[in-house]
Amino acid sequence: MITEKLISMLETQSDELSATWVEMLKGNENTSSRLGFSDIELKKFSQFVYEQLKLWLDWQTTSAEVAKLFWNFGVDRKQQSIDLAEVHYGIILARRNLYINILEKMGEEDVADMQELIAFTSRITYFFDKIGYFVVKGYEGLGSPSEKDEAALDGILAAFRSGSSADI
Repeated sequence: MITEKLISMLETQSDELSATWVEMLKGNENTSSRLGFSDIELKKFSQFVYEQLKLWLDWQTTSAEVAKLFWNFGVDRKQQSIDLAEVHYGIILARRNLYINILEKMGEEDVADMQELIAFTSRITYFFDKIGYFVVKGYEGLGSPSEKDEAALDGILAAFRSGSSADI
């Protein structure tokens, strides 16, 4: 039931979802390169991301097909010298945008159940996003974090919790 509602929302609200994700990317310091895209390309890419999610949820594409598409996206971003952490954070924002829009569009009777489900999955997803982001940052950096880096980590963690930019 929830899957069907989400698929329906992805079909009917794709323009709005894409527009809000583009605004999130443009307004967040953690994605200052905007993943190497112009505004028009960002919108097309965001529509592509949500379309792939819809197709995957509706069993119209396989995980292997999705993996190949986004593997190639990663290759393209590396060739454009876009920071890996920035690409990863853009994906985090795409999911966060989806959660926010789901809650805004759900009927009142479904909101309580959905909020409970999202709170549970968000907590787990937050953990894995956080460790993934910091693995990427460690991969991109040199050696162990300095005291300045530790302060930056605190700022980034606060931004993760609020969904805003890190003020570092």
